[in-house]
Amino acid sequence: MSVDSWRWLQKAQQLRFEQLEIARKQAESWRTGLTGITALLAAVLVVKGRDSVSDLAQPYKWVVPLLLALALATLVWATLTAVSAASGSPSRKTLLTGEDLRDWTVGEVRRIEKAVVRARVLTVAGVTAVAAAVGVSWLAPVATPPAALVVVESASGRICGTLVDTSGGNLLVKVREDQQVVPLAGVARIRGVTACPR
Repeated sequence: MSVDSWRWLQKAQQLRFEQLEIARKQAESWRTGLTGITALLAAVLVVKGRDSVSDLAQPYKWVVPLLLALALATLVWATLTAVSAASGSPSRKTLLTGEDLRDWTVGEVRRIEKAVVRARVLTVAGVTAVAAAVGVSWLAPVATPPAALVVVESASGRICGTLVDTSGGNLLVKVREDQQVVPLAGVARIRGVTACPR
């Protein structure tokens, strides 16, 4: 056996005993990356996000906060999963034999690998939810304001309804399902109201 082959064999044997430390370092790296992604998302939302979703049409004004809440929950879950993988969990077992330690290490390495994969999936889901929320807030239609109700007092009496148009020297007011024409020359007063008086 050559010296190179012997050294590679020694290194391979040594790596068997360092699996847990290697897996924990990978989980720590993922946890650090996840923290960076979350901070970047927060910065992008502060700089590029819509000020308010209250102007959006239904149901979009509720979809955006729900997506953001889902994203927050998912990213918190991903962070806790990565922290758990990097830190381990306390155990009440006392490992007294080499075989017990080996079996525990193999199981712990598998648990860490699964946790890192879960943290990755959760991170992608959280980022996707944030992107969807931002996309909906930018692209969703704005709610149409309610039509202006007015009370028109004229020589022919008082009517209350929705102001439709002012053209040709007349006011066009929609009262329930009918439209009434009121000549502007005879109008004494127009005032906006929130509801028609009875």
